[in-house]
Amino acid sequence: PPRLQIGSNVFEISAENARNHLLQHPWIAEAKVIRKLPGRVRIEIVERKPVALVALDQLYLVSEQGAVFKRLGVDDPVDLPVITGIASERFYDDFEYRKAILLRSMALLHDYEGAGLSKREPVSEIHFEGANGIELFIGDDGMNVRLGNGQHRQKLRRLRQVLERLTKENTRPSYVYLDNVRSPERVTVRLP
Repeated sequence: PPRLQIGSNVFEISAENARNHLLQHPWIAEAKVIRKLPGRVRIEIVERKPVALVALDQLYLVSEQGAVFKRLGVDDPVDLPVITGIASERFYDDFEYRKAILLRSMALLHDYEGAGLSKREPVSEIHFEGANGIELFIGDDGMNVRLGNGQHRQKLRRLRQVLERLTKENTRPSYVYLDNVRSPERVTVRLP
């Protein structure tokens, strides 16, 4: 079938083939190709928005929906949180594992933003620690924040409260641990 080009006969164009061709581009998440008779074609696309990188054998871009859509290239954005601590082989071979890692990461970034932390203390890394859960590295200095497993939303709210209080005291911790299993409400902070 002929490719979609200026001057193409609108009746010879397969809208479905043109759409499928557009969807092969890694940055295009959704596409619509609509014939507008007598002689026009309307194309609507939704571009993927990268929100993180995942570190496997190389770095890959991850969309808002948690889809790995492209290996990081020279012109791609790099100022994104990096998801680390993942077993690469398992990530490639095990769909459920891959889905769980990516959805947990996207939910965590969403909750982090919802806690009002992302502008003040951007996440530079989300690290999966196996059975120990998740830890974050945040801010320009890469402060370590251990979240452990579960209740991330509440822990992130607690983190915001701790950081606000310490900011009022002109103090910045080198780490904040929110992963105490026996006393989940307990926060451990190390000051410089």
